[in-house]
Amino acid sequence: MRRGRERPLSGAINRLVDSLAPTDPVARVAGAWPDLVGEAMAKHTKPVALKGGELKIECASSVYAQELDLLSRRVIKALSERIPDAPVSSLHCVVAKR
Repeated sequence: MRRGRERPLSGAINRLVDSLAPTDPVARVAGAWPDLVGEAMAKHTKPVALKGGELKIECASSVYAQELDLLSRRVIKALSERIPDAPVSSLHCVVAKR
């Protein structure tokens, strides 16, 4: 039996990772959220919807909503660089009802 040309395993691993990555824009944003806003902020906020460029974020309190509002330009810029095919033009922060 004749062997084919050997190929690096990294190509197969990269294809597998790409196939397992979420395709939903909100899921991709949620996956990147701690890197974008920091671990402390991510513990108290959660992206829940993306419609018409507006990213809705549930916040544990009004303090976190206000903080994200102040950071919105930086967060939107980071999102556009990290996930360019999930366009976010504004953040809409709401206090989660628990």
